[in-house]
Amino acid sequence: MNYQDLFYFIKVVEKGSLISAARYLDIPTSTLSRRLQAFEQQLGYKLVHRSSKKFGLTESGQRFYNSLSPIMSELELRSEDVNSELSSLSGDIKITAPIALGHHKVKAWVFEFMELNPRVSVEMFLSNQNVDLVTNSIDIAFRLGSVTLNDWISRPLMSTEMLIVAAPEMMSHYSQPKQPAELSELPLIVLKRSAFWRFQCGDGNAETFTPHAHIRTDEINFALDAVKQGLGACCVPRYVVERELGSGELVQLLPEWSMEKRTMHMMYPHRDNLPLKTRAFIDFVMAKVSGGEGNA
Repeated sequence: MNYQDLFYFIKVVEKGSLISAARYLDIPTSTLSRRLQAFEQQLGYKLVHRSSKKFGLTESGQRFYNSLSPIMSELELRSEDVNSELSSLSGDIKITAPIALGHHKVKAWVFEFMELNPRVSVEMFLSNQNVDLVTNSIDIAFRLGSVTLNDWISRPLMSTEMLIVAAPEMMSHYSQPKQPAELSELPLIVLKRSAFWRFQCGDGNAETFTPHAHIRTDEINFALDAVKQGLGACCVPRYVVERELGSGELVQLLPEWSMEKRTMHMMYPHRDNLPLKTRAFIDFVMAKVSGGEGNA
């Protein structure tokens, strides 16, 4: 069944004539007449009696209209509701991020955006696994490192450096390392996705260190708690330990050696017409980053 022709038929009945319906639909009357005839041929029975002066429904047409008109009206109403939501700052946004990044960076943006836009609801997926963005109908994803996905736009937000941290109390029992290889003399807490620690010195000298784990985990907050307990030193992103470094609760090891930097990206589907709520959140985050929150 051609549902556009069904829509045309219902509008012809509602408007009372082909001429009035054609004017409402903004198409030529001759075109509307041909479409109506083609629809009748497809169905196999006449829907309307029409002449130069009179227009009326056949018995089949009346039954057809009575049965389907409420459904079409409901569809129009639902369509208007969806269009209203897509063009307003309301409705749901699905966001995903790695756990630590979500806690230390993304949640602050989400909370502030929701305070400014109370009609927006957020469904948040925090996971260190790569959430399937398409299957889970994700609107916006935050990722660390280079990520390429067809039909998705990736916007770089900020760079964060990795560094080695430890508790001062633990380091009172060990000598301060001067070279990356000397880290092997310390108990180490290792994140599973960081099997190698790469260092570069100011003179251009580069070294790769393979840590032997005293504790191994896939969750940064667990690793950070272990570091604070004095159980070992760990390689973590700077944004995770900014507060602890500032307060002296943790200290940085090998400060003269720099480590790799990772870029945080915001990803969203490549669409010409993103819902207003999604576009508003993207613009909000970009404004935050350009306003000084892009350093970590």
